[in-house]
Amino acid sequence: MFSKINRNLLLSTALVALPTLGFACESDEMKATESGFIFKVVAGSDKIAAYTDTSATEEAYTLELLQPYFVICEDSDHYKITDLQADTVDEAESGNVGYVSIDQVYSWTTREALSFSEIAFLEDRPEIVAWDDEGVLDKFMETGNAKLHAPAFKENLEATRMRERSTRPYPVLGSEEKLLRKKAKKRVYNVLLPAAITPAARIEMDDDDVAAVEKTLKSASILVVFDATASMGPFATETAKAIAGAVSSLEPEVRDNSEMGFLFYRDEGDAEKLVPVPKMPLSDAANALGKAAEFMSGGGDPAEPILDAIYYAANIYNWDQAGKRIIVAVLNDDAKANTIGTLDEEGRVPAGLDAVSISRDLFEKNIPVLAVQAGPNGGANLMPVLQTLADETGGEVLGWGAGLSPRDVSGSLVNLMTTAAGEAVAKGGNALEKMSFDLAGHASIPLEVLDGEMLERLRAAGVDFNIDPGNGGVLVRNGFVLENNDLLSPEIQIDKETLINLINLYSVLATVGVDEEAMLQSISEAIAAIAGEDYDPEEPIEAIIEKRLGIQFRSDLLNFDLNFLPAMVPAERLAYTKRIQEAANILTQYLEANQTEFDEQIAVWMPIDVLP
Repeated sequence: MFSKINRNLLLSTALVALPTLGFACESDEMKATESGFIFKVVAGSDKIAAYTDTSATEEAYTLELLQPYFVICEDSDHYKITDLQADTVDEAESGNVGYVSIDQVYSWTTREALSFSEIAFLEDRPEIVAWDDEGVLDKFMETGNAKLHAPAFKENLEATRMRERSTRPYPVLGSEEKLLRKKAKKRVYNVLLPAAITPAARIEMDDDDVAAVEKTLKSASILVVFDATASMGPFATETAKAIAGAVSSLEPEVRDNSEMGFLFYRDEGDAEKLVPVPKMPLSDAANALGKAAEFMSGGGDPAEPILDAIYYAANIYNWDQAGKRIIVAVLNDDAKANTIGTLDEEGRVPAGLDAVSISRDLFEKNIPVLAVQAGPNGGANLMPVLQTLADETGGEVLGWGAGLSPRDVSGSLVNLMTTAAGEAVAKGGNALEKMSFDLAGHASIPLEVLDGEMLERLRAAGVDFNIDPGNGGVLVRNGFVLENNDLLSPEIQIDKETLINLINLYSVLATVGVDEEAMLQSISEAIAAIAGEDYDPEEPIEAIIEKRLGIQFRSDLLNFDLNFLPAMVPAERLAYTKRIQEAANILTQYLEANQTEFDEQIAVWMPIDVLP
């Protein structure tokens, strides 16, 4: 069942606009919702255009799918919009400004959205489904029978895997908790959903970018993260020999389109703890590793900080214009279970990250890890750390089996590396075979042969491409989705000032040891900083904040009015304020951990579970 907006969107593509007199609305302030935050809209399809005025005769630009646009003012049946989120009209009008018909966009009335989680891009998982009729959804919730009360929307898994990891989230229009089969509480989200990517969709680029596209898609960059303590010299020597032998037998296409770099690391007490070596052709890599083997020294602490080195490899090492990125983790004896934060002299590696956290970061960056046990000795953390790095990133782990020699394991390691490089080069080659050129010389590749990782690589390489969805277009639909935090992570968009005001409110509520009048005065001022002076003090604090900020809290921690705290006995008050203080601490920690992002952007996407 299509909504009225969808029917209008379909009709609009067939109608020719009649010449009319265009108008331009003006405003001193950005249009705001009833709750007071900036009014934003989402295009109803990928074919919606913004025009220079309300006559719709001169197109300004096409609205991007699921991107929020911010409303400056409203003029009859048009919104004046900008793609730049800003607090003032002057700043907003420095972005892309245009007029769009109100019946061709959806209002995004909350700060919330559902973002794809990490596992959403794995192959073996259930599809995301949605209902377009809330009545049908309610029947499903009551009975659990998906055949009789079936969802109207079923995700195309192939299309999702073609998306970039940073793909825009599903806008949330609202949510509420319902009972599934009268037992389990489930939150139901009212969201905006796009249709699947069509087979006709292509990426288009200028012919000047073709060489960069070919290099980026049809190449592999291997970074070997190598334990360079004294005991590893013999294994490095054997690995260098194995690389030299493999290079000569590799297919020229793989050999010529693959590079290898090194990141040597030692114990935290050694003089040279971390030595990055830039990428080089495979033919030079064997010689470089062989020379490094002669200088391997130090050690003594059996547990090595490999997680620090892996973090450095993923986030700090200069990959330059990389092809498919692959990390090879080589370690003997044992691994530290968490990062120590001192391996990098500039302090850029955080302390306390475990293998799961490091792996999650690698997975988001599409970097698989080939993990290798480089000796017969294995401490308590060695294989758990290596296994996690491999399993959670789509890589492989190579253990040191009984009776094996350094030559055996190094040979297997090089085989793993060259196989991974060969697969990456072949996959890129298959995509490039589908490249075609129009009469003007512009190149394009079907989107169905490119996955999200390839698109991210192209962007990182500076390739300026556009996605053409084909003639069919993509409609946005309104639907209802059951909570599934494994696949769709709820987030809210929040600015620094709002977060600071929330922290201040929780901190004030947690204050003990002051008289009742001073306490109520402080709480009133903290609420007023968020909701303004004219709020109703008889309303629960939660309701006041939700109305003003468009945030739905997931707990009842603030579900009380101003008279609640003074009425509590001291023991109750102490227990309650302890929970409030914990909430303030969590919000403060999030702000401190993301300070740079808050300083550089007007608002950031924050996981909803950070909220109390």
